[in-house]
This record gives sequence, structure tokens and C-alpha cells, in this order.
Amino acid sequence: MLCQKILISVLVSFLAFSACGKNKVAEESKKPATVENAVEESSLSTITLSSKAEERLGIEISSVEYKKLPGSLELGGEIISIPGSKASVSAPVSGVVLHPVSRKIPLAGKYVKKGEEILRLMTLPPESQLLGAQEEVAVRREELKVVQAKAERSKHLLSIEAISEKTYEEVQAELARSKALLNLAQAHLNLLNGSDLDSAAEILSTMVMVSPFEGVLKRIFVAPGQTVPASTALFELDSLKSVWIRVPVYIGDLDKIDLNKDAAVIPLGENQGEPLIHARPVQGPPTSNASSASADLYFEISNNERLFRIGQKTKISLLLKASEENRVIPWSAILYDINGGSWVYVKVSSHVYSRRRVEVSHIVDDLVVLTRGVNAGDEVVTAGAVELFGTEFGVGK
Repeated sequence: MLCQKILISVLVSFLAFSACGKNKVAEESKKPATVENAVEESSLSTITLSSKAEERLGIEISSVEYKKLPGSLELGGEIISIPGSKASVSAPVSGVVLHPVSRKIPLAGKYVKKGEEILRLMTLPPESQLLGAQEEVAVRREELKVVQAKAERSKHLLSIEAISEKTYEEVQAELARSKALLNLAQAHLNLLNGSDLDSAAEILSTMVMVSPFEGVLKRIFVAPGQTVPASTALFELDSLKSVWIRVPVYIGDLDKIDLNKDAAVIPLGENQGEPLIHARPVQGPPTSNASSASADLYFEISNNERLFRIGQKTKISLLLKASEENRVIPWSAILYDINGGSWVYVKVSSHVYSRRRVEVSHIVDDLVVLTRGVNAGDEVVTAGAVELFGTEFGVGK
């Protein structure tokens, strides 16, 4: 009996162990997720063109190669105006601010041409002429009545040849002068009351304040109808034909940068196919920031296309003194998607092109240094890449 009990216990333990082992194997073989029809990214974007389509799209090819190029340091920069390119226009005399003849005073931020009218300044007469303006108007009106009566009499006398033609002309001149004096007195009164300034400006002398050069109105300090004393600042302008980029650099990296080479400027949100913007190093004020242990470098760029504004942030690639072997392709081969991803089209066989993701390290002149995505000897599309991109998504030629 004892032997039977021991045998039964051993059999039960063995069966239990076997069941646990099977369950464990089943659980290990069951995956948490299953992906069906998995496809690599490179095989999702292959385009086959006919010879005629290649010719129409203007496809040009260049091989990926290794070149010894300097390294780079990519930093953020800020667009600033060049010292001496600002202008502040002030009132030469005391006066009343008026808008231009046919439009309003332009708003700050407007691009203006050299010599463009910004505002008018109606010069103020001496205070002694304004204090008795109301009384002067009354006197001038009475004088005009007297002269008008005299002119009527002279006209009658001339008709009966009682006076000469010369005497009649003298009376007419006196009448014109009396009218002008009344208008001047009325303009002084309107100026004093602050009403009908436009009619007052037609009689009183006005100065047209124009832009001294082509640029952007940075600030407008006055408004129409405002009385300003002499030397009051009226508006400020910035010339944007050329601008500087101020680049804070960690002081430990200053000796590594080659300041004899141009830098590559990459605007944030750059467009596909846009040419590179080169910035030349210039000597700027020796500014630094102790809290960030940085010193400022300055670079100048042409801004004829008005791509940059004062205060705008941008990315800049500074070349280093040390050089090394790198995989390079022309800048024109790079495409950017809406998420900022960089791509190229690789020719995989005759008339067949595949879009591949690449990682850009930095830019030297018109060459792009890549860290991954293509290999030396691969043929990439340098002209017509944008057209291929449009063809792939149904918006091409």
C-alpha cells in the first residue's frame, strides 16, 4: 500500500510539471503584436520614368563621394541692423503734424523708398500772431469790406473814364492783398482752435518729411494734428539692404572656428530648392555674455530680397579649422518634407528612382555632408528632384 501511494504521488507531480511547461511555452510563443505586410521605408517610394518623362523633368545625376572638408558648428543667430544704417528724422522747427496729401501716414513696419513722403509738418507762426488771432480776423474782414467798396467805385469810375487804367489795377491789387491777409488771419485762428487744419495747411507753409533712404519704418512717434516743438523725433528707419547676424559662441569653441571662411545661413522654415545664403565674417563690437560664457561673432549678409527682419532668429553653420573625410552630395539634391525630414532621390536602375531619408550633418559651400542614408558611389538626383517629389505625390509636371 505504501508503495502504491508513493507511485501515485510521483505520477501526479510529473503530470502537473508537464502541464506547467506546456503553458509556459505557449505563452512565450504568443507575441504581443503582429505586423502584417510589413514593408521597408525605402520600398515605399520608387518611381519609374520613361525616357521622355526624364527629359521633360530635366533629371540630372551626381555620385555620392568622399571629400576632405572642414567640420562645422551649427548655432542660432539673431538678425540685427548694421551700425550706421539707422536714421531718426526729427522736426527742424516747431509745427503741427499732418498726413501726406493723398494718403494716411504709413504704419510702422512698412517698406518705403528713398524720397517717399512720410508726413508733413505745418510750421507754426510766432506766438504773438496767434494770441490775437480772433481780433485780427475781425479787423481784416472790415478792411476787406472797405477795399471791396473802393474796388466797386473804381470800376464805375473807369467805365466813365474818370480814372486811369493804372489806378484801377492798383485798387485790384489792394483788394487781392486784403483777401490774402484775411485768409492768413483765418488760418491762424483755425490753427489756434485746432480745426480745419487742411485748409490752414494750404495757406501756411508746410514742410514735407521724406525717407532719407530705402528701408523699413521702424517707429512712428507722432500722429496727425499733434503739435511738436523743434527737435522732436518724428520717425525712425532701418536700412535692410544688408544686415548682420549676431552669433553667441561658447568661448571654448572660439579657437576652433575658421573666421576666414564664409558661414552658411539656414533660415528657419526653409523652402525646398532655395539657394544657400552665404554670410561673410565682419568685425563687430566686442560684446559677450558672462552668464552664458559666450562671446558674439558677427556676419554680414545681403538682404535685397527682404528675407530677413530685424530681431529674426536664424540658424547659421560655422566652419571649423579641422578637416576630415565626409560623404558629400550637392545641396540641390536635398529635399525637405513638411516635418523637416531630409530626403534624396537615388537612381537604383535605369529610369528607376527611390526616395531615401538622409541625415544632414552640415553644409560647406554648396556641398552637404551626410552622416547616413546613402553610400559612396550611389547616384542621386541633383536637378529635377523637386519635380520627382511632385510626380510621386501627384502634383508634378
